[in-house]
Amino acid sequence: MYPRLTLDLDAVTHATQTLAARLLASGIELVGVTKAVDGEPAVGQAMLEAGCTGLADSRLPALVRLAAQALAPLTLLRAPQPGEVAAAAQVADRVMLCDTATAQALGERAPGLPIEVLLTVDLGDRREGVLPGDAGEAARRLAGIPGTVLAGISVNFACLSGQLPSVELFRDAEAVLSTVADAGDIDGPLLSLGGSCCLQCLAGFVPRFRTEIRSGGGPLYGYDFVSAAPLEGLERVDPILSATVLESFFKPPAPPGAAGLDAFGHVPDTTLPHEPAWHALIALGRRDCEPQGLRPLLEGAYIAGMTSDVGMLITPRELRPGEAVEFALDYDALVRAVTSPFVSQRFVSRTVGGASPTGGAQPTGGASPTSGALSTGDTPSAAPADPDEAP
Repeated sequence: MYPRLTLDLDAVTHATQTLAARLLASGIELVGVTKAVDGEPAVGQAMLEAGCTGLADSRLPALVRLAAQALAPLTLLRAPQPGEVAAAAQVADRVMLCDTATAQALGERAPGLPIEVLLTVDLGDRREGVLPGDAGEAARRLAGIPGTVLAGISVNFACLSGQLPSVELFRDAEAVLSTVADAGDIDGPLLSLGGSCCLQCLAGFVPRFRTEIRSGGGPLYGYDFVSAAPLEGLERVDPILSATVLESFFKPPAPPGAAGLDAFGHVPDTTLPHEPAWHALIALGRRDCEPQGLRPLLEGAYIAGMTSDVGMLITPRELRPGEAVEFALDYDALVRAVTSPFVSQRFVSRTVGGASPTGGAQPTGGASPTSGALSTGDTPSAAPADPDEAP
């Protein structure tokens, strides 16, 4: 079924193994973040088997999916809403939060072992957490809540404001953790650093405490989108989104005349050609993905624009209705595509005995798809869609 997302589990395994080994040599653990794949168990399993010490996700339903496959330990990256507390207590081994009432509600519903709490601290990104000067008092309030145990702090970088990580900020985080550990009487406190961007900033950092880095883009892509650079020892590998061609016509430039807002009420975000060109209408729209995060793998093609349900692809040649065209997805486009109910999914491995494909249209026997999850250097062209899916 198209549109179809294909993600290569072998690439995830290789990137995770490389990152986990490098971090381990520095005394740092790697936690795999699965939110870009909506908690897909096949991806989580690949991350754990390749060296991650745990998995993390911001959405509770994603943790439920991972827990259903007995994948653990699991960290909930976003504090649960009141209606989520009971379920969070059942599936999360750790929860990142700063609100005492939420921690108390979790503790009251803890099914057995205490739920670990990581106090969120805001070092400047201004997303979540208490300010450093308030961390000690917050720790005193959280310490000793029945059913929970204060395990350390979590900090985050380059998410909301774009604040970049640095060794200086890591040391600031350690200073806050020291205060929190004293205030909360924590034995062996944990510093949890958030963002794949942290992987690029570790030179000269020697952890004083048990330390982990939470990363999704690293294991999934081998790439840091904040610095726009591959991670050391890795080559960027993008998931692939395939879509079918509905029609293809050679058209002149759009005629001059009055123009207004688009159907969304916005200034049109289009790059229509100024010369006659092939216009291929594809069955892929804004309800399926983020247009700015797509890169056509057909050489010479580009996306001119997208409406809710279709996209316009400018191509160097005529395409046939029913042909499949492929796009490399960046992190933003992947998040959108994986949560669209209209996009089928394949998680594939060429390794014998590797993780099984799950979700959507699936290959059999662990075979690689014809498109695969290709490195950014690959340039396949449009290919025929599955015969039973051609119009």
